[in-house]
Amino acid sequence: MPFAPGFDRTEALDLLNFCAIIENGVAPPIPNDPPAGWTLVFPSPVIGPFDNMWQLWKRTADGAFAVVVRGTTMNAGSILEDLIALMIKGKGTLQLGGMQFDYQFAADPLADVHIGFALGALLLLKDPASGILAQFAKNGVGANSKVYVTGHSQGAAVATLIRSYLEYAADSPKQVGYKTYVYAQPKPGNDHYAEDFENRFCDNDLAFRITNSLDWVPQVPFTIEFLSDINTPNPLSVLGALTIPLAVLQKAVDQFVVIARMHARAQLQAASASVAKLGAIATSAPTVGADAQLVPTLNFVNAGTEIALMGVPCVGDQCKDGFFEHHASTYYGLLQQQFP
Repeated sequence: MPFAPGFDRTEALDLLNFCAIIENGVAPPIPNDPPAGWTLVFPSPVIGPFDNMWQLWKRTADGAFAVVVRGTTMNAGSILEDLIALMIKGKGTLQLGGMQFDYQFAADPLADVHIGFALGALLLLKDPASGILAQFAKNGVGANSKVYVTGHSQGAAVATLIRSYLEYAADSPKQVGYKTYVYAQPKPGNDHYAEDFENRFCDNDLAFRITNSLDWVPQVPFTIEFLSDINTPNPLSVLGALTIPLAVLQKAVDQFVVIARMHARAQLQAASASVAKLGAIATSAPTVGADAQLVPTLNFVNAGTEIALMGVPCVGDQCKDGFFEHHASTYYGLLQQQFP
C-alpha cells in the first residue's frame, strides 16, 4: 500500500524522535525509547569530512523504512558544511578530493542548490559501503517499498536534497514510495529548486517542512536577491539597458560574487584535502582538487509544505541558550501542544 497523503501527527512525532536519537538530543518531552514497532537496521559511521551520519530504521507492521539524517554537530567539518553557503546548478558534475559526482536534484534548469548541503547529501548517498544507495540494496529497499525521509536542522536540508536525488538519479531504486518530514530546515536552494521540489512532492501532499516561528535556523542562509535572479521577461529585460543606479548596483553585485567565489573555493580545497585521505570511498576521478560550477546567486529559500508551529518565548535561563527554540525537544513539545 502506498503512503497516505497528508500531514500525520503520529508520523511527525515518530520521525522527530528518530532525529533526536541520531543527534543524542533525546530530552523531555521526547520519549527515551524509539517509537514502538521500529527497529534500527543500519547506523552509519561518520561519512566524509563534514561529519555526516545517517540511520536506516524499519517498521515491523508494514515493512516501511525511515532514512534519518543527522544535523549539525560541533565538529568543525560539520559547521563548514553550513558555511559553504554558495550555490551550484541543480544538475551537473562535482569533484571533491578525487571523487567525481554526477548528480541531479531538480528538473528545472534554473534550479540551484546549496553546495555544502549538496556535498553532504552526495557523500551520504554514494559511499560504497555505508551510503544510502548501498544500504538500500543490501536491505531490500526496492520496488513497492515505502520510505520516510527525515532530518532536523542541517539534516533537514540534506534530507530534502536526498529526496530530490532519489527522484531523479539513474542509480536510485525505482517504484519506491517516499514521504518526507523535515524539521527546522535551513534553506537548501533557490526559488526554482523549491518550486521543483514542491511541484514533485508537495502538490501530492507527501513532503512537509515543520518550523517553529521563533527558531532562527530556518531563516538562514541569508537571502540576497540580485537582478539576475528575476525571471525573464520582466520590465527591465524588455526595456533594455539598465538605468545608471541599477548599473552601479549590478557592478557592486558582480564584485561581491567574485569575492564570495574565492572564499568558497578556499573552503572547498580544505574539504577536498580531507576527502582525499578517506580510503573508504572508491573513485576513478583523476584529481584531488575541488571543482564546482558555482552560480552567482544568494537567492536562498526554504522548500516544502510548511507546517507552522507558533513558538513560545524563552523564559529565564532558557534565553541563555541560543539554540533553545531550535532543539528537537522544543519542536516535539510544540507539535504535541498544537496538534493534540
